[in-house]
Amino acid sequence: MNPGYAGRTELPDNLKALFRPVTMVVPDLEQICEIMLFSEGFDTAKVLAKKMTVLYKLAKEQLSKQHHYDFGLRALKSVLVMAGSLKRGSPDMSEQKVLMRALRDMNLPKFVFDDVPLFLGLINDLFPGMDCPRVRYADFNDAVEADLAARGYKVMTDPSEQVDKIVQLYETMMTRHTTMVVGQTGGGKSVILNTLKRSQTTLGKKTTLNIVNPKAITVAELYGVLDPDTRDWTDGLLSNIFRELNKPLPPGKDEARYIVFDGDVDAVWVENMN
Repeated sequence: MNPGYAGRTELPDNLKALFRPVTMVVPDLEQICEIMLFSEGFDTAKVLAKKMTVLYKLAKEQLSKQHHYDFGLRALKSVLVMAGSLKRGSPDMSEQKVLMRALRDMNLPKFVFDDVPLFLGLINDLFPGMDCPRVRYADFNDAVEADLAARGYKVMTDPSEQVDKIVQLYETMMTRHTTMVVGQTGGGKSVILNTLKRSQTTLGKKTTLNIVNPKAITVAELYGVLDPDTRDWTDGLLSNIFRELNKPLPPGKDEARYIVFDGDVDAVWVENMN
């Protein structure tokens, strides 16, 4: 139960009456950031934590309101973990630049097109005079551009345009185990997914997409169900596909297997994914 949260049940009034209300305090984000940055090996954690919390506060206030935007503790934590791995990977890079890169590369993929210049402006204000160009994956970028051109698409390589969006998805897949691609109908979501699949296959990493429509069947048919009387488990579509994809690869073979839920995001099936 989690009152006021989509997909969870409200407490009935007669049950509420049996409990005392409690007061929750909003967590001190700056202090949490500072401690996590210190634990990730940053020396100037105090200054960086202040900058980070100010950036998220300003982004929350100034950027457009979208359902998928999250500037809370969960989003902060994933940026801090990535900043830590970047710092260990590039020990000679200045700490400010490491954090700026983590903040930019972890947040840009989720912004709608109009919010990108606003967010970059906020980052430039907080980290003045710091220029850290986007990493270009030579082989991958070339494969993406060649694939788009071969299929008659206009190859757009500017920041936050088609090629960059595919690279952002590629990077996000490297740091997260589940990724959501959201956008308007005809916005290019399928093009991005299919180009990523073909480009990885071209580079020798065979990629397969298993597409499921989560709204076409019931939750029990999607995930499987346990019979309360006989305790027999009946596989659902997802559990069956997942078991199949989880079979070990032959030695020396590199393969990516993605399950794609192609449909509306709604609390009924997404909450069960949790």
